[in-house]
Amino acid sequence: MVEGVQQRALELFRRLARQAPRPALDRWLAARLREAFALPGCPLCRLLEEKERRLLPALLWEQVNDPATAARLVASRGFCWEHAWALVPAGAAVHSHLGVALLLERLLRDAYRTCPDQAALDDWLRPRAPCPVCQWLAEAEQTLLQGAAELLRHDPLLLRTQPGLPCRPHAAALFPLLPAALRRTWEARCTAACATWAPDDQLAHAFGRRPWALPVFSQPPEHCPDCSAAPSGDGRLWQWLGTAERVVAQPAPAEQCLGHACQTVPGERWRSDLRQLLDDLAAFIAAHDYRFRGALTPAQRTSWLRAIARLVGTVPAAGAHERRAPPTV
Repeated sequence: MVEGVQQRALELFRRLARQAPRPALDRWLAARLREAFALPGCPLCRLLEEKERRLLPALLWEQVNDPATAARLVASRGFCWEHAWALVPAGAAVHSHLGVALLLERLLRDAYRTCPDQAALDDWLRPRAPCPVCQWLAEAEQTLLQGAAELLRHDPLLLRTQPGLPCRPHAAALFPLLPAALRRTWEARCTAACATWAPDDQLAHAFGRRPWALPVFSQPPEHCPDCSAAPSGDGRLWQWLGTAERVVAQPAPAEQCLGHACQTVPGERWRSDLRQLLDDLAAFIAAHDYRFRGALTPAQRTSWLRAIARLVGTVPAAGAHERRAPPTV
């Protein structure tokens, strides 16, 4: 009998030894998640938003002249649509859009130099690497999902008693990692709370966080007719773009984005338009030298903003990363 007990104990030990040990939850991550759960809204969206709003200003402040960053952005054809427009508030956060102009001038100059015709431009608009900000956020999102699942397994009261409630996309990613009882708790809370949410809160719960910036202007720096005529699509970016009211004070100059130029603009027109934009960007960059004397034209002052619109368009379907595949982060 003693031998039987020893044998069963040995088999149990071997079975447990074969199981991969579950990593302990990082204390700092657990504290940040608890803080996020203590606030209304999706805690994971909140932490990802905070990370995004640190990453882009840091890139503009520290890595504009870094050769590795420049090579990576050429391979990725810059940023996805969402993070290209996020350069607007990111530049404001560092009190200068010079970094935006420097990054995009290199990209647009590479397109001008290597694309003699529309076929070459269409090929250039095929990213060879993912958007770097999307990649960083995707890695952070996986860490947050694993951390949130571990925290909720240890402390399920967080989901029952705290104001924070995961949005539908993040809840769907968490459900396979959680007991079924927590899924029922989440569904019950959603049913009880949805009637009290404002429209933006309902949209954030259904599709995820609002983009940091949307291309909405009282007077846009340029106007892509194909972007304006594009039908609405599906997904988070389109849903949030649909909530923004566009008020145009007066007609803006028609300059097509690269995504539509490679399909519709005949001949060399897109190259001449791009050449003019590059000249305006060069003047904007030169004006930041302390030796500069003179004044910039309105087109030169807004050239960095026109560069964003030219590279990714004003609707999600026009960006290089979105033309063939929807964004995932």
